[in-house]
Amino acid sequence: MLSRSLKSASRLLGARALSTSQPWKNMDYYYHYDYHNKMEFIDHKVRFPVFRVMDLEGKILAPEFENLSQDYLQKALEIMATSRQMDVVYNNAQRQNRITFYMTGTYEEAANVGAISAIKDTDALFMQYREFPMLMWRGVTPLQILNNLKGNTDDVVAGRCLALMTTYPERNVFPSSAPLGNRNPHSAGAGYYFRTQKQDRIAMCVFGEGSASEGDFHASMNFAATLGSQTLFFCRNNCYAISTFREDQYAGDGIAPRCIGYGLPGIKVDGSDIFAVYNAVKKAREMIMERKGPVLVEAYTYRGGDHSTSDSAASYRTPDVMGPVNKYFEEIGDPIVRLGKYMQSKGYLKDYKATVKSIEDKTRAECLANLKKIDQTKMPYYMRVFDDVYNEMPWNLKEQKKELEEHLKKHPNVYPTKEFSG
Repeated sequence: MLSRSLKSASRLLGARALSTSQPWKNMDYYYHYDYHNKMEFIDHKVRFPVFRVMDLEGKILAPEFENLSQDYLQKALEIMATSRQMDVVYNNAQRQNRITFYMTGTYEEAANVGAISAIKDTDALFMQYREFPMLMWRGVTPLQILNNLKGNTDDVVAGRCLALMTTYPERNVFPSSAPLGNRNPHSAGAGYYFRTQKQDRIAMCVFGEGSASEGDFHASMNFAATLGSQTLFFCRNNCYAISTFREDQYAGDGIAPRCIGYGLPGIKVDGSDIFAVYNAVKKAREMIMERKGPVLVEAYTYRGGDHSTSDSAASYRTPDVMGPVNKYFEEIGDPIVRLGKYMQSKGYLKDYKATVKSIEDKTRAECLANLKKIDQTKMPYYMRVFDDVYNEMPWNLKEQKKELEEHLKKHPNVYPTKEFSG
């Protein structure tokens, strides 16, 4: 009986070891400790340095990481400047009631472009909601983004999600969702699947430091580290969780040091330095594939605008509290200016300010034309709200759909059905 039990246990342990096998795991780490007779509490804050390659004037501090081509940088600057101007036009469009909701990503463009360009197009992207440059890097146009903001017939999710919450399966962009941190567990699960299927793919989860206060963040980090998920956790620390400042969000040194408690590698990077972000994320992906486990990257950025069009940052960004924050922003600067200065110094541009303005003017004209287009589009057929919830529609949903159809026929003049297609 004991022999059979031991054999069964061995099979179970063997199966478990197979499912969680990771090169860096050492059993002594889990079952052998150093003992001493001094009662000592560990009471200090771990301070992570912030990785930087390019200074505020566009000068390279670490030549070994100056590895981005002229073509790459021109594309990056184009997307960053386009996103910045798109923020201005679409944010104003919401104030004009032409779209329902918007969130800007001003001053966070380098973090987004540097991260998305450092992974493969086949890698799964789990966004939060402030990552338009990531979408544009993968080929999504400002008009496609606007269709989603409008929720019209050309919206890929047919207006059934909150504005900004979208998906592009053909571009390996998974659906985003408003509740903070709810994509972290999904990315941990996807990364686990990629490892068990021996795929050369990772899942990159993008989130803010506010999301790192959610339970889903901690559960996903522990799951990914323990079971070996090919997941890159990319945190954009932009100073604010809506109106909650950093010092009210956590007592430690940001998010990256939490990697120590969960047993995975982590790094802090200057989020306004596209060279630093690109190289850190590229190396993180290499480590993930080599170690078969997750990595945490924290990019220090600054949220230039309101949290969203439902927020007014002026109500909490008052002069009496902004001193340290303004000093911090002076330390990281504007990512477009930093990149522009570098490109001008290399002779890639004659005048970076003129180049950026040209991109912004072109983008503004395109976005205004896009707004005129969507003003003429209809909303998706209202009955589509019942579609795509289940593979096969259950009886109760069919019943509800029939009830709605009968109700609308009974009261044709009460609802603006002519505004919808179908």
